Amino acid sequence: MKRLVQVLATMFLSLLMAALVTGCGKPSGPSAGGEGSTSQAQGKASLFAYVGANLKDPVSELAQAYEQKTGVKVELTFNNSGALLNQLETMKKGDVYMPGGMPFVEAAQKKGYIEEIAGPIAYHTPVIVTPKGNPAKISKVQDLGRSGLKLVIPDKEATAIGKTVFKTFDKLGITESVEKNSPTYVESPAKVVAAILMGQGDAGIVEYSNTYKNLEKLDVVEIDSAVNIVDQIPCATLNYSNQKDQARDFLEFMKKEGPAVFEKYGFKTKI
Repeated sequence: MKRLVQVLATMFLSLLMAALVTGCGKPSGPSAGGEGSTSQAQGKASLFAYVGANLKDPVSELAQAYEQKTGVKVELTFNNSGALLNQLETMKKGDVYMPGGMPFVEAAQKKGYIEEIAGPIAYHTPVIVTPKGNPAKISKVQDLGRSGLKLVIPDKEATAIGKTVFKTFDKLGITESVEKNSPTYVESPAKVVAAILMGQGDAGIVEYSNTYKNLEKLDVVEIDSAVNIVDQIPCATLNYSNQKDQARDFLEFMKKEGPAVFEKYGFKTKI
């Protein structure tokens, strides 16, 4: 009998010790999800922005600065302006729309996508670039109509700068002459720069900001302001936004901080 009592006492103590150990290993209270769950609950929803490919550097910096200031992340998708409009039409969601120029914002506005427009934040200013030394002796935009030139131009339908420069060609009556040279059309001004640097053209059209990193490798021929057509770069909020107050706040931030950042990356902010 005495031995049975000892066995039972030993078993009871073992069970008690096991229960204590198991209890110590469990998280206590409502924090069982850990700090990550608390942070997620307190986190702010991100904004989604459609941005022109040629605006990548300044807008990326501005989005990062906005996140540091407010804690709100701005997710960015980059493409040429025509592709961005197609994306917007297909996805029918998002908060901010910033293509390369006003014509694409106006097109979106006509379709009922735009809530509010701010700007211009900066300007898209077409310029001519040539290989170093300007071997084709391009001195003015009218020279692009000379027979036999190899031209590289941003797509006239899909890019803001392409649309703009063809307005200048139309204004000067040289569109037909330019097109007889069978220009190479590319998806962005950055690809024009790349093509000229690789010797694939006598001249190309880019945005003024595309030249500032390559001034030692390219010649720049500015287009006479009397004939050049300079396009505004606006920023807009979308009617699709589920967080319109936050989107408007980003718009105000862009209006205030945008011009200085764009200028840093070679864009003109005054005309």
